[in-house]
Order: sequence, then C-alpha cells, then structure tokens
Amino acid sequence: MLDLPQVQNQSDMVNTVGLLSKDPPIAVKEAISQILAHPSVKNADISPSEDKHGNWEIEINLIVPLPRDAVNEGITKTGVKAIEWVKILFPAAFPSLSPRLFLRADFNRAHPHINPGRQGELVSPCIYEGRLDDLLHEPDWINGLINQLADWLSKAAAGELLDCSGQGWEPIRRDSVEGSIVTEISIIRERITKAKMPLCQYIRYEYWQSVIGHSGRIIDESMFYPTIGEAIRHFEIGNTKRSQFGTNYSLGLVVSGGIKNTISIYQPDDVNSLEQLLVRAENYGCRSGLEIRLKEISEKISLPLIEQKLDIAVIFTVKRPCNLIGEDSDIEVIPYGITFTSDKDHRLQLTRTTVFPLVQIRKVNPKLLAETSDRNFNKADHRKEIAMIGCGSLGSKIALHLARSGHGPFRLYDKDCFSPHNNARHAVANFAAAEFMLPKVWLTKDLLKQVGANVTEVSKSLEDVIFRLQNKPDLFAKCNGLIIDATASSSVQDALCVVSPKNFGAPLLQIALYGRGQIGFFGLEGRDRNPRVDDLVAQLYQLGWESSTIGTKLYQSTKFDRINTGQGCTSFSMKMSDAKISLFSAGIAERTSQLLDNGIPKDGELLVGLLTEDCLGVNWMRQSTTKIEVIHVGDKSKWELRIPFALKDRMRMETEQHKPLETGGGLIGHINWGRRTIYVTGLLPPPMDSEFRTDEFVLGIQGLKKQISALEKATSHTLTYLGTWHSHPNGGGASGTDKRTLVDLTRERGNVPSICLIYRPEGLISVPGPITNPLENSECRH
Repeated sequence: MLDLPQVQNQSDMVNTVGLLSKDPPIAVKEAISQILAHPSVKNADISPSEDKHGNWEIEINLIVPLPRDAVNEGITKTGVKAIEWVKILFPAAFPSLSPRLFLRADFNRAHPHINPGRQGELVSPCIYEGRLDDLLHEPDWINGLINQLADWLSKAAAGELLDCSGQGWEPIRRDSVEGSIVTEISIIRERITKAKMPLCQYIRYEYWQSVIGHSGRIIDESMFYPTIGEAIRHFEIGNTKRSQFGTNYSLGLVVSGGIKNTISIYQPDDVNSLEQLLVRAENYGCRSGLEIRLKEISEKISLPLIEQKLDIAVIFTVKRPCNLIGEDSDIEVIPYGITFTSDKDHRLQLTRTTVFPLVQIRKVNPKLLAETSDRNFNKADHRKEIAMIGCGSLGSKIALHLARSGHGPFRLYDKDCFSPHNNARHAVANFAAAEFMLPKVWLTKDLLKQVGANVTEVSKSLEDVIFRLQNKPDLFAKCNGLIIDATASSSVQDALCVVSPKNFGAPLLQIALYGRGQIGFFGLEGRDRNPRVDDLVAQLYQLGWESSTIGTKLYQSTKFDRINTGQGCTSFSMKMSDAKISLFSAGIAERTSQLLDNGIPKDGELLVGLLTEDCLGVNWMRQSTTKIEVIHVGDKSKWELRIPFALKDRMRMETEQHKPLETGGGLIGHINWGRRTIYVTGLLPPPMDSEFRTDEFVLGIQGLKKQISALEKATSHTLTYLGTWHSHPNGGGASGTDKRTLVDLTRERGNVPSICLIYRPEGLISVPGPITNPLENSECRH
C-alpha cells in the first residue's frame, strides 16, 4: 500500500477533491461522501484515482471490533486487525454496477466466505449471499455494502463466519481448479452414512481432455470395490476408448474418516502435491487408508507404454458439524486428481505424480432436475410412473416438460412414425428421423433419456393401444402416477373408456388442442373414473354452446384448417404453429406436475384454455366438475345414459319451485353411437305453450324446433336434442301417458335415440321402452 495522506473528516475530503485535475463522476463523489460518514470508517485516502478503463478507486480504514482477548494486541489469532485497510473500486458503469471491495493481500485466506483468488493478490471477501449489484440497488445504497463488509470483518474477528445454526457449513474454497468430475454425491453420501466406519475403497472412473481441460465422471456410484484386485477384474484400466473425447478407463478412490469423526475446522484448498494431499487426508482422519491404496496402485497397475500417464480420482468425504449451505447433508465431498507417469518398467511410481483439485458437478438425474425446476423431490417420486399415450407434437412436449422437472419414469405408447412435417412442431427435431420414418416412441424415449429421465421398456410399444387394451385390459394397472392420453383420437378415448376402474392404477388425464391451437383441453378423471374423460369432453361441448367465444373456435373448423402431408385421405394434419403448442403444453405440464406432487382431486378437474388475441399467452378457465349418474335405457337394445349430478340438482330445484305442479323441459347432449352412450349435457327450458298440471306435464312446441336447429347448426351437430324430462313431485313410476310420449317421440325422430326422464324425490328414472324407432331398429323387430 502506498503511504498516502489520510483525511479525518468529510469536509477535508470534499475540499481536496476540488483540487484534482479531473473530478470523479458525481455518483462516485456522492458514494464517497456516504462512505466517509459511515460510523465504521475511520479515515480514507483523499485522492481517488482513475485507471485506464475509467474505474475509480479509494482506500479506507475500517474499524473492526475485536474479541476481548485480542484488544491489547490489536489483532486476532486468525490475523484480523482492529483497523483493516480496504480498497473500493468503482467501475466505470457505477452506479449501475456495484463497487468491488478488496482487503490487504496478506489477509488470512483461511477464513471462510472468501472469493477465489491467487496468493499475493488482494483478498475479495464474500460479504453477501447474492449479487453485489443487486445489493447496491437496495434502499441503503452504498451504506448497504459497507454494512455487510463491516459485519463480515466483525464475524471474521470473532470466528463466526461459519454459521451452523443458520446458513450452514461453507464448502471448501478452491482458488483454482484444473478439471471437473461428474458424480451423484447423494449416492456416495448414502453409502458413507451406511458404512459408519472409515473406509477407502475403489470406484469406477473414466476421464478425458475436453475444451475445459480435464473432465471425468464416476460410472457407477453404487458399486464400491474393497480391493484393487476386484476392481481390476471388473473393468479395464489405462485403455483408451475410441471416442471423440479419447476416454480413459481408470480408478477412483472414495476416502472417508467415518461419520463419527466430525471435522469442524475450515481449511481452504492449498493442495498441489501428493505430500500435501496426504497431510490433508491426515487432517480428515483417513491418511493411513489413502496411503495403503496408493501403494496398491503403484504395485498392481502397469501401463502398456513408458512415460504413459494415468489419472486417478481421490474423493474425500468429510463429516461436518452441520449441513452444507443449501444442502440437506453434513457430508462434504472434496475431489482431487492424481496424475501418475509410468517408468521404464511400465510401473506407476508415487514419486512421479502431480496433484490437482477437481470441481465436483452433480450428475443429471431426476433429483437434480426437480431441484433446478423448484420442485420438492422425495424418493417416492421415483415410483410415480407416467404412461404417455401418444408421442406426437403435444404429447412429446408434455413428456419433455415433465422429464425436465424430474418426473418419471415414463411408459411410452404410439404406433405412428415420424414424418417430415413433424419437424415443424414435435419436441424432436430430426431431419434423418423424418426421412427414415422412425417410430415416434423411439425418438421420444431417446429425447427423455437425454435429459436424464428414466424410461421403462414397454413390450409392443409400437402396437396400436386400442388392440393392446382389447387383449390386455390391465395394460395400465401398474401405472401409479398418471395415465395421459395425448392422441386427440376419439377411437383411443372410446377404448380407454371401456376399461374397468380396477384396471387403472392411476387417474386418466386427457389433453388436446382444438381450433388450430386456439383452445386447450385438460380433462382429469375423478375417483373411480367418475367423471370419466368422455364426460368431461361432453361438458366441453356444452361450454362451446353456452359460450360463443369457445364455440366459434371449437366448432367452426373448415377444410382450410388442415394441411395435406402426403397422398391419401389420412394424410392430413391440423395447421398449428410450434409456438402455440408450446404455449399450451407449458401450462398443461406445470399443472400436471402439481397434481403429481400434491395429489389428485377426487372430483377430477376440467380446465379450458383460450389463446389470447395477441397470441402472447393462454387464459385457463377452471370449470366445476360433478359426478355422473349412469342409467341404462331402452328395452332389448340397452344404451347407457350419463347425466351429471349438477343437472339432477337443477331438476330438483325446478321441481321444488313448481310443486305441487309437474314441470319439465327438453334434454340436449351428445350421442356416441359406437359405444351406445348418451351424454346429457344441458336442459332446455319449457316452451311458452307448455302445460303444468298436478298430474301431468305437457311440453310445448312453440319455438322448440327453431331452438334445436340453432343448437345443431352452431355445434356442427355435435350436440343435439335428446328428448324430454318431467317431474313427479309425489313420486311414482312412469304412467301410460309417459310411455306413449316416448313411443311418439321415437317414431317422430326415426332411428335417433330418444329418451324421456322422470325426476322424483327418490331419484331419477327413465321411461321404459325402445329409445329408437322399432321399424328402423332390426334388433327391435324380432
């Protein structure tokens, strides 16, 4: 430090600055004024200087309260002085960027919370858990930095920089590293914890030279080898794999002093030789084990060439007095590399080694992905299997989002192959895959594995899931996370709907996009498959009738909405941009992740998403769901009628309002001919000419046909008129009049299923009789 004149007060500072040939910027002046006024600042260099980059710097002396036993000496045993010199460097971009703070070059670097740096350089203390640039923009401005620095020095003097009761143990500081090692430390920690006793065992390791220098990885953290002979028998050592990296097989050593040996002294890394490494091992209580293993390596391993090099990884596992900062473990993992060079006899000599620190990087796996995605992860997540039916544009994106959030394992089902047009929207973008028409299942599986997800091998995954369910109805019985149908196929939906609840190990979620990517559908089944996905789809159809905003997008599709992707009637695909699919898939995946983490609502869930007019986002609307009552209608030719409890409640309320008179109205809904299922989705109010009596309700006809015509036209005949309902406020079964009404209705409507329902206090019944015209129903003619 230069012997510069010191100023005792702020007024001297300001007067002197005015004499400079070039004044600092006004923001620097104001900052200096505030710094000098800080109670911890004793004095400061009166001559701010500017370097060639436009940075300004000042030097201050900071008062540090010392512990009682160090006051007389003016310095603590760890080298913290009562008055500490500090350099403050204001960057040219100040006040947008924060000043940088430096302590004297001989400040004890053994303290924790010091930023990496070289010996002999000024010491940079880590005073804030975050960016100094952000701290500067807090309300205290420059005082916030000085406050943090003063607090840091005070804690350094008292030996309290490590806060086990709050922040946790700071990992070892590496002022320089010469390579990296990728490993899953949670597995190693678990093995060490179970071992309890000190150990030094071998593990499989491979390394290569990459663009960032030495890079290596542990191949299998779960397998430790107690002897070098056993390790050598299980894998080659010293041979180079034929790869773009030139991977070398080698050994790793996991060295532990045992979990009963707590190391509470903080030591930054200063190891750069084998002897220093052994001293560090002695400090950790495991020197003898390491020496034995290194001797074994030198005696048992020979290399094919003279002067050939071989790197060995040494991984110390050290028990700390508290959990490490930001982690849930008190075992610190500290890796080093040792480079051996073979002698003229091809042997490895301990006298011909170099030692270098390695930075540990966690392996990609579901736990890392979950934590990075801000999800709480527990071991139960490993067992929540997701069956993804449909690996197309939407399905692949949903699967990828979930995989990147740490979910899985996955089971994939899709019979289709990748086509050239899929490159426009699929999560996989692969020109060669499109040319060779590779199965989407293969490509999606590879994609998920690339991000670290687990994918369960599925037999006959390319077979149509419809046929699989016919031959194996319990196909999804072992799936315990979610079953996701992303096929947008009505036939797949029908096949899934006939599966018994006992053959589903998890709820079924159906997702789909409509109207060229303007509407998203998220339908989750309730407990015991009630409501089912087809009930939720029927509810969507009704929403399209009740809301013109939804209806115009849902029903008004034309031939211009699709693109011809090849020859043949089936060579069509809906026009939709990748960006639109991504907007919907992100929200769907995020909600799916929440359900997997927090549990499935027993009543199911229906969400309908609408693309905003500016296409910048999606507005998701939650629709109430209700249980479904199932009634079998018709006589010889049985049909299944499904009506929501919510509609039954409306019937009940209207019955109560009109007592003692009977009331009623029309029924609208959707008909699935293939599965002989009728979905009641809504009630039509009685026309004005309807008659309400104590023993009869007569549905009027005024405006009814016009209303039905408008309904069918607006919904492209997805919804239609189903028949009538009326009340029996005093109970009782169907009367002769009710039966004749059903006969007349079926005759008038031809072969279209028609129903007459009766609401009674004791429940809902259907009027018995054929629900289609007997003359046109061959089954009824017999």
